Amino acid sequence: MQISKTTNHGNVRWRATASLLGKRRQRFFTSRDEARAWLNSIEADYTGFWLNRTPDEQRDIASAFNLASKRGVSIYQCMLNSPAKLTPLSITDTVGRYSEVIKRRSLRPSSLKQTQLHLSQLAREFHDKSCHEVTSGELEQWFHTRNWKRSTIDGVIAKIGPFFTWCVREGYCESNPCSSIKRPQSDDTAPAIFTPYQARKLLLTACESDAGMVPYLAIGLFAGVRPMEIGRLHRSDVRGHHIEITAAKAKTRKRRLVTLSDNLRQWLSLGGDYPPTNKPKRLQRILDESGVSWSPDIMRHSYASYHLALHQSADKTALEMGHRDTNMLFRHYRELVTKEAAIGYWNIGPKKV
Repeated sequence: MQISKTTNHGNVRWRATASLLGKRRQRFFTSRDEARAWLNSIEADYTGFWLNRTPDEQRDIASAFNLASKRGVSIYQCMLNSPAKLTPLSITDTVGRYSEVIKRRSLRPSSLKQTQLHLSQLAREFHDKSCHEVTSGELEQWFHTRNWKRSTIDGVIAKIGPFFTWCVREGYCESNPCSSIKRPQSDDTAPAIFTPYQARKLLLTACESDAGMVPYLAIGLFAGVRPMEIGRLHRSDVRGHHIEITAAKAKTRKRRLVTLSDNLRQWLSLGGDYPPTNKPKRLQRILDESGVSWSPDIMRHSYASYHLALHQSADKTALEMGHRDTNMLFRHYRELVTKEAAIGYWNIGPKKV
């Protein structure tokens, strides 16, 4: 267990890391005392586990540990290799039980809705099977027949994987079939981005026909904030030289600060709606009037491409975007645009026609 001090845009946070029973857990806190208290609570949980065992249970655990050590294996490995007594239950019923479990978790409505969607698809596809009968090969075939792209498959696995993990824990299946799925190769097609001309055209059209939408577009284009996160922002979140994405508003539930570029500051000085209401219809009207084409995440892709081209620092761009590492950037954005195009993009301001 350890505590370390980190600094991001002048904000000091304390990172507490615990490694127990082969699992690594990590959290960030605003003070060292809070970090220490969290580590102490974890340690107390594991200490309490042993103290709450009866003398007979303690002797059984100690004997099992000594026997496993002599054989050169862990108790956990012994349990994995032992025959499991599974509870026969259809995957439809199992999904129903799991759905009630996740309703009690602190999931965002959008995340809960997406999870329930993929679980219902899973239940319809394998309605005649028990969950322990579903194999990784059958899941791969399901993905193939749906003609899903790699990104969609990753999203589905992210939702149904925890379901199968829960099934293992509850004794409905022996292993998680998602853990051995062979994913298709990633599509190397470059993501769609705006040209500087298209970005300027979009913003100028918004200024003329619906000025209230300017902050939504400008923050997406020049701060790379996810659309769902922009929809949770308020004017008070834009302060000083940064936009604060609080943990409650961030997709990853981790707070981050996004730097305000000079041209973004100019666009936001025009005012507008935080957050915009009736956004889909208003955005579509602006797109129709401007003649600019739209695709999912195009503003975030544009930001990443031009920011990386201008600053030549994948670490800096990944930090601003809230990415865990730079892998995504190197796979999709590296050398996608020229330095000259990036300079033109970051010079787009309300007074430059």
